[in-house]
Amino acid sequence: MMPGIDRRPTGTLPAGIEIRQLGIDDFPAVRYLHGTVLRAQTADALTEGEIAAFASLVNSPAYSDLLREENEIFSAWLAGELLGTAAWRINADDGTQARIGFVFARHSGFGIGSRLLAEAEARALAWGFDRLTSFTTMNAVPFFQKRGYTVVSRGVKVFSPECALPVAFLAKRLARRRAGSPARAH
Repeated sequence: MMPGIDRRPTGTLPAGIEIRQLGIDDFPAVRYLHGTVLRAQTADALTEGEIAAFASLVNSPAYSDLLREENEIFSAWLAGELLGTAAWRINADDGTQARIGFVFARHSGFGIGSRLLAEAEARALAWGFDRLTSFTTMNAVPFFQKRGYTVVSRGVKVFSPECALPVAFLAKRLARRRAGSPARAH
C-alpha cells in the first residue's frame, strides 16, 4: 500500500487549484495536456517531426501503458480543467533511485509545475528514495536546474520505435529530514 498523501500545502498556488492523484479515467485529459504542452513549449528544442512523433505516441494505446508504469501521477485541476501533471517511479534499472517521469504544466510562471514536482519528490522521499533522476527536453532544463537538478548527460530518450526525443538526463539528491525535525515547506 502507498503511503498517504500529505495534504498540507507546499507552495502558494492560485486560488481554486486542486492537487490530486491522477486516475485512469483522467487519461484522455492527460493526452490532451501532454500533446498541447509539448507542442507549445518545445518549438525551439524539437523539430516538427519530433513533435509530430510525440503527438502520435500520446494518441496511441501505448501511451496509456507508459502512464501506467509510473508509481504515482499527480495532477493540478481548476474547475474541471487539467492544468498540469508530474509523475515518479522506482528506477527499474537498479531500484536504488527514483525517477521523475515527467512534469507538464499548461501555464508557466504560476507555480503549478513546481508544486507538482515537489509533490512527486516528497512522495519518492517518503518511500525512502533520496536520489532522483529525470530526463527532459532541452527547453525545460532551466526549470529543473532552478530546483536543484544537475545535468549529467545529454542524449536521446526512446519512448517507442517511432518516437525518440533529444533530452538532458538529470540527477538530484534530496535532503532527508532528521527524526523529530519539522517538515519544510517547498
